[in-house]
Amino acid sequence: MALYRLIYVSQAIAGLNYADLKDIMNKSELNNRQAGITGMLSFGDSMFLQVLEGSRRVVSQTYNRILLDKRHTNAELIEFSEIEHRDFTIWSMKAVQLDNQPAIREIILKYSASSTFSPVSMTGKQSLSFLRELIDTYR
Repeated sequence: MALYRLIYVSQAIAGLNYADLKDIMNKSELNNRQAGITGMLSFGDSMFLQVLEGSRRVVSQTYNRILLDKRHTNAELIEFSEIEHRDFTIWSMKAVQLDNQPAIREIILKYSASSTFSPVSMTGKQSLSFLRELIDTYR
């Protein structure tokens, strides 16, 4: 079976709160585990950056379902490509809320022009590298 990775960015709606993030995570974790999806969702400065891994069909279906969620807007596909292996195998979905921890700020600055999280300006390669570095801080 071929594996695929999809990376996208979107903007949270105004007023999105911690309870909303918790709800997203609980539903994502359950749905993704059943579907064989692995991935990671990062959130900061009202922006989402998410990676999904799995079969092409299931990743596509999951992304289409995500696009219908009213808690975010302006979704942009950054990358959708065939991969040799998964990078996010330990999580059906891991959420990382970006805050002002020095280690997180350092990673954001490495891939952004400022300390504001702005994944819209990241390439697919930068997005993946950013998410991989986040993994290392949370292992």
